[in-house]
Formats: sequence, C-alpha cells, structure tokens
Amino acid sequence: MSDDAYDRMSTFSYNGEGEPDSFSLTQLRSVVDRYFLTSCKLEKLAEGGYHKVYDILRLDGAPLDAVVRVASPAFPKDKLESEVATCKMIAAFTNVPVPRIYAWNSDASNPVGAEYMILDKVKGTPASQNWGDLSEAIKKTVVTQIAHYLLEICSLRFESAGSLYLSPLSPHFVVGPIVSTPFYRALDGVVRIPNAPVSQDVDSNRGPFSTVTEYLSSNLRAELDFISNNRSVVLSELHEYDPTQVAESRLELGERVMRKAIELCSVYPGDALVPANITTPRRPFSLKFDDFRLSNVMIDTDTGRVTGFIDFEAATIAPLWECAVIPRWLQDADDPESSFEGGTSGERKVLRAAFLSAMEGSARYPEWREACDMGRPFRRLTDMLYFQVNVWASNDQDIWLDERLEWAKTHPGIGLPERDELQN
Repeated sequence: MSDDAYDRMSTFSYNGEGEPDSFSLTQLRSVVDRYFLTSCKLEKLAEGGYHKVYDILRLDGAPLDAVVRVASPAFPKDKLESEVATCKMIAAFTNVPVPRIYAWNSDASNPVGAEYMILDKVKGTPASQNWGDLSEAIKKTVVTQIAHYLLEICSLRFESAGSLYLSPLSPHFVVGPIVSTPFYRALDGVVRIPNAPVSQDVDSNRGPFSTVTEYLSSNLRAELDFISNNRSVVLSELHEYDPTQVAESRLELGERVMRKAIELCSVYPGDALVPANITTPRRPFSLKFDDFRLSNVMIDTDTGRVTGFIDFEAATIAPLWECAVIPRWLQDADDPESSFEGGTSGERKVLRAAFLSAMEGSARYPEWREACDMGRPFRRLTDMLYFQVNVWASNDQDIWLDERLEWAKTHPGIGLPERDELQN
C-alpha cells in the first residue's frame, strides 16, 4: 500500500487555542517498522487534545497486539519519561497489571516531530464505556480488584515527593522534578505567553521535595515567580477575568493571600501529618494518580476481570494522605471529592461498600484508612493549590486561610472539620 493511502501528517489543535502542532505519521510508521522488523500500518484507536493512540497492524491486517501513543509537543519531555518510569516501577514491584513498554522517544525534535511510546495493547474494554450497563455483580468484581491493586500501589513508599524517572543505573528508579501543572508551558492547552518556549524559570520550584511543606507550596511559589517575571501578562489576565475591578488591586490582594497560603502549607498539615501507626516514618510519600478515571481501567465486561491499568502520565509521588483516597467515581455524587462518572449516589454507595470491604481484609488497610480519613480536610487545601492568582484574589479565600491558620495553632496535625461537622 502506498504512502498516498495514509495521512502523512497529524496535528494537535488544542481545542482551537494557539497554533496547532503537527507530527509525521510517515516517520512514525518507519519507527514502528524498524522495531517490529516488518512493514506495518497504523489505525487510529483514540484521540484527545494531547494524545493520539494508533493500533499497530501488519500490512495484511494481522494484529501485533501493540499500540503506539503520540504525545503533544506542548509539554516537556519529563512528562513522557516520568510516565515510562512509573509504569515500569509498578510492573517491577507490584502485581498490578500494566502495559509493557517496548520503546519510547522523549525528544520532540526527533524525525516524527513528537514524543511517542510503543507498548502492549491491553486487552479488554475501558470500564467507562459500558459501566452503566454492567450488572451490579460485575461492578463489584471490578471494584474489589481495584481495591487490592490500589493498596499494593499505596505500599510503595518514598523519602521525597516529585515524579518518578529511570536512573542511569537502570533498572533503578529515582524521584526527580515534579511533572504537574503549572510546570507546563500550557495549562490544558491554554498558553499564558504565546510563542514562548517551555519555561525554565519554574525549575527551582519543581523539586524533588524532601518535606511535605516544600511539596505543598511549590505551585504557589511558581505562580508568585511567574507574577514577578510577567506582571503585565498577569494584569491583562485579571482584567479579562473581571473588567469591572481594578487589576492592580486584585493582583496585590492575590499576592498577599498566596503568601498566607504558603504559611498555611508550613503548619497545615506541613510535615506533621503522618499516621500514628505508619511502618516507615522516614518514607511518608507514596504514588498518587491525579487522573484515575474509569476510562483508565480496562476490564473484561463478561467476567469483571481487570485486564490492565493505563495512562500514568499524571502520576506523582505525594504525601500518603493525598494518595490514600477512595476513587472519585465511588464517592457520593454530592461529595466534593467525587467526579461526574460512576452512576447515582445510591449505586456508588453499594460499590463503595464493596471497595472498602475488600480492603478491610488486608493488613495494610488500617494505615490506608487512617491516612484517608485524616487527610480529607488537607486534601481540600491541595485541591486549591493549582489555582492561579485570579482565584486567590478573594476576601473569601483570605478568610478561609485565616480560619485554618488559627485552627492549626491549637490543633497541630488535625484538619479543620467541615462546617456541617462543626455544627453537629
């Protein structure tokens, strides 16, 4: 089949924001051909704003049970390198089913024109695809396995926070700079400074972090640094956000509130919050999935067997209390920690009980549960730490921080109860 039968180029459009990036499908096929030592063709399986996934087939259509995933050039190479290391570490130290990664290239200036990885094609169907149609028994089978796997992942412990990388002394792993917003050039494809290269100014705020305080305050410090270096850009953003208010006044308020938030990070919870029965007190960090959706769990819809976990690009090393969480799609639909997927609150309640029941049989469960419960009010803080200054420039945020700073003076290591709990 001639090249003319294929699209030669593909693009990432970023939902219409900024100039699209393109890469060469012809060069990508050449990479795949060389790896498998045979002529192949690529068929698109999935496409998002920042990734494209292609099924790898022989020219006669026979499957090779592998896929190639291309990453948007909008993000720094650390993103792919960390995902590769995370997947390999999970495979090496747990029984969690993850795809085998055959080859990758994190240099977006390669002939393809984008980062890519060649990996196993995980059998099964994304759990999100038919979740609403599956029987309760099948769903319970799925969440029971997920409970066991998440406990295994939570048993991985680290002395510092950040993101995982392969060390030069492979197969060893190291914790390095964090791969998380706002450490991309673009946040969800929206470029704050058009045509600017990936910024190196934030590197000092990327870790790795030896303390919880350093980890928590990193986003705030990065935003304050951005303001210091790009004040006119931020003033323009604030004007667009709310033209009725004086941008300079809002910026000054936001800066003051953000500095107060950094103070809160040092005492609430700072480095004090470590479960009392933790077995490795000098290793208070574990592995966190920032994007653990049903679509990232592959299952056999007939039996409920989990065939694999995919997409580890948003995994980071974080405090245990931030990692020990019930999946958002099992939380009550009205809970702030929940997500849109998962069904009704009643359906989630049944499955959440099955999830916790499966965990209770493990010796690791008490530690996980304590970290989960103790960390809830602190996770409310971490949910805010990705915000840019326009969100912090609020008297309500100022009051919210003052309440917790006052509480921390007399309740070290204990989160401020929710308002409904205070009233009961």
